[in-house]
Amino acid sequence: MGHIQATGFYMIHTTTAIKYGLEYNWFAATDARNIANTGWHVPTNAELETLRTYLGGGTIAGGKMKETGTIYWGSPNTGATNEVGFNGRGAGVRQDNGSFDSIKSSTVWAASDDDGGIRGVAAGFNYANLYNSYTTDNQGVSIRPLKDSTVLTHGQTGTYTGNDGKVYRTICIGTQEWLACNLAETKYRNGDLIPEITDNDEWAALETGALCAYDNDWDNV
Repeated sequence: MGHIQATGFYMIHTTTAIKYGLEYNWFAATDARNIANTGWHVPTNAELETLRTYLGGGTIAGGKMKETGTIYWGSPNTGATNEVGFNGRGAGVRQDNGSFDSIKSSTVWAASDDDGGIRGVAAGFNYANLYNSYTTDNQGVSIRPLKDSTVLTHGQTGTYTGNDGKVYRTICIGTQEWLACNLAETKYRNGDLIPEITDNDEWAALETGALCAYDNDWDNV
């Protein structure tokens, strides 16, 4: 992955270029070693609901979060405006059995808790909705860390440095500061590596945290 220049609110920062990010199973998203760096966390379902409500509710929030055009989404990319700079892309998922599907068709952003089976939210290429996502332990999905608290106001940007040193642009939406792209983290907060699992059978049998690139192809990250 190369580097691009991203303009922050006060200064220019060098940030890591991310395409779709990495995908993580439920064990990685909830590991006590923390996939997010200090001062940040994987959002709860309640925090994702705060975002959805701020964006006008479930029937339109997904569109406001999706990047426009058909580079990272299939046509017609219904309702996409990206008006809040969330830059949502169709990252696809890795299923329980290790297979990959839905790139450019859908994306799931994980929550850190299980609310009656709901473990995050999902957007798709052919609707503007932001749906609840009922993912399982061994499905690989995207993560968007949320800052514990922010001094930014709506529309202002900042930066986030991951546990492995990658630098990301952030965006404040309402009173919440989010990464402005999907996470591509390879370490927990204590420095432990998050294992990359490419074999389908091994992925399906996991009971611990793991990551993967879509189709095991790091050009997708």
